[in-house]
Amino acid sequence: MPKQKNSFVYDRTLRELFQNVPKTLIKLLVNKEIKEVLETSFPKVEERRVDLLTRLEDDTLFHLEIQSINDTIMPRRMLKYASLIYENYDEFPQQMVLYIGDRNIKIKSKIKEKNLRYNYEVKDIREFDCSKLIESDDITDNIIAILCNIKDMDKLFRKLNEKLLNLDNKKREDYLRKLFYLLRLRPDINELYKKKQQQELAMPFIIEKERDPLYKDGLQKGEEKGIEKGKKQGVVEGSKDAKITIAKAMLEQNMDIEMIVKLTGLSKKEVDKLATNI
Repeated sequence: MPKQKNSFVYDRTLRELFQNVPKTLIKLLVNKEIKEVLETSFPKVEERRVDLLTRLEDDTLFHLEIQSINDTIMPRRMLKYASLIYENYDEFPQQMVLYIGDRNIKIKSKIKEKNLRYNYEVKDIREFDCSKLIESDDITDNIIAILCNIKDMDKLFRKLNEKLLNLDNKKREDYLRKLFYLLRLRPDINELYKKKQQQELAMPFIIEKERDPLYKDGLQKGEEKGIEKGKKQGVVEGSKDAKITIAKAMLEQNMDIEMIVKLTGLSKKEVDKLATNI
């Protein structure tokens, strides 16, 4: 699990993902459609930024915070955010903390003091049936589904592959980086991915050359268990920077260096050097 000092990596990744507002996820959380996405930055003496602030279809405000760790001061943070939102919009929002960590959730949902009673919702993303996130046409929803309690991970990986194939090179690299960061929050799914990668399925790097000029045919697959006969391995053929970006993402997944060399086309020396800086 990530230590608190490293949680900014996941917070930043989710915040970047939420720039493309996951409408299906919000509907799943509050059973209401988003009417408007509002400004999330509150410049004061110090800038305070919430993860997501929206106006829902019933004209109420909904504030969502994403947490990968059990932050002991979360109630105070949420109260401060509520105050800032109230000050800026003259409305008190519905608030929720969505926990995406791998440990048991321990985030408190209220403050109970002599002169103050305050509360908000706390939910664990693993409590939800996230099948709708897999079916969504939004890749942001698809990636977030990695964090859910998904029974058919093969289906999710296939959906992600399809989406990644239809992105331009820059967007693909960006979403792959986000995907790898989130996989680190789910050790069991991470292990499943690595197991498939070791079987040379290499998800989510199953790339068909006729659908993406960035990739070319690689070595012919053998007839191993779980591998479709005749399936071909994709090898990164883009710029050196593109190869390095993907290699770093693979290293952060603790993938086998030999497999990284095979997939990216970088030399073992180059990959070893990258590994020393991860």
